[in-house]
Amino acid sequence: MRSRSVHLTRAWIPNSVTAFSVFLGYLSIIAAFEGEAVTAAWLIVMAGVCDLFDGRLARMVGGTSKFGSYFDSLADAINYGVAPSLLFYELYFQRWGVAGALLSFLPTVFGALRLARFNVISDEEESGGYFVGLPTTMAAGLLASYVIFMHDVFGGYGTPMTAGILLALAAVLMVSAVPYEHNRFLTDRALHRNWKALLLLLALVTAAWFGGRALFPWLALYLAYGLVRSAFNTARYELEMRKSR
Repeated sequence: MRSRSVHLTRAWIPNSVTAFSVFLGYLSIIAAFEGEAVTAAWLIVMAGVCDLFDGRLARMVGGTSKFGSYFDSLADAINYGVAPSLLFYELYFQRWGVAGALLSFLPTVFGALRLARFNVISDEEESGGYFVGLPTTMAAGLLASYVIFMHDVFGGYGTPMTAGILLALAAVLMVSAVPYEHNRFLTDRALHRNWKALLLLLALVTAAWFGGRALFPWLALYLAYGLVRSAFNTARYELEMRKSR
């Protein structure tokens, strides 16, 4: 009985981080409604940072649980589905009527579909060290950082058409079969021989130094790299199949 009590107490440590991330997502929605687009975008990014730590923290303290897994999925649906959807609707698509509402709904519905798929087939996300499809955290970070980047660099938010294309692309990639890099390479002790870890370190340093000016380009590169690699592997496979015939 005592060990069970300790387990439950430890489980609340990472769950508290998840709850705080939901609060950040909630604040992002409020900021979007109040016209504070950059603040709303940064709150989504901050929620994403929290998401990087709750799972690791659960494993560190021995507080993993099925409840925590489901709670994390619900948090992701809010932070990386609803929050960016409402931000883009308020910022870009209000004047588009029903079409704008449907377009801005894509991150919410496709993010929910991706999370449901992950809960049904949990091993899929870790197959071969790759995520299957664009992670919801990265998709939301891409959209939020776009808002920050456009504001910081150009003093505006860009055109609704460009924002719509980016939003639709990120949403579709979430439910695609395109493989994206898993962060498990960080467990490699030989980091000096791990170019992926070094590249991530460079991304973190430049993002910390330049803020939104660097964050969006890095996330865009992450998205593009997965697409190009998938296209190259598909083309190579088709070529090999033709040669074998």
